[in-house]
Amino acid sequence: MIRNIESIKPIINNFSIYRIEWFSDLHFHVTQDQYFENISILHITFLIKENETTYELLIRFSNIEALHFKSGGALTRISGFNIKDLTKNGYYPMKYEVEDYEDGIIHFYCADIEFLSLTESEYIAI
Repeated sequence: MIRNIESIKPIINNFSIYRIEWFSDLHFHVTQDQYFENISILHITFLIKENETTYELLIRFSNIEALHFKSGGALTRISGFNIKDLTKNGYYPMKYEVEDYEDGIIHFYCADIEFLSLTESEYIAI
């Protein structure tokens, strides 16, 4: 589902998307792919706590549709983060539904999800 997610395991052994409770940065932009087609990209920096250390988890979502976001202040708490795989339902090109199913803070559809980085947070503690 999330490409390269296995890279997290050495640092956060019991990682699950259900452990994500906060995000601190959301960056949306449109660029062109290798065929010069416009594609929307959403980078989200999630915060996750492991052994009293706060980590910043950067994930890229590609080909975004129907983006809905409600800000909750400087840091946004997510009560029930989930990624649903829609490929078995025959949806194309949208493969995933991403949502906060508890409070509706964020909701969108995307075609690809990729883990980019996990770094110890220097400025934010949760």
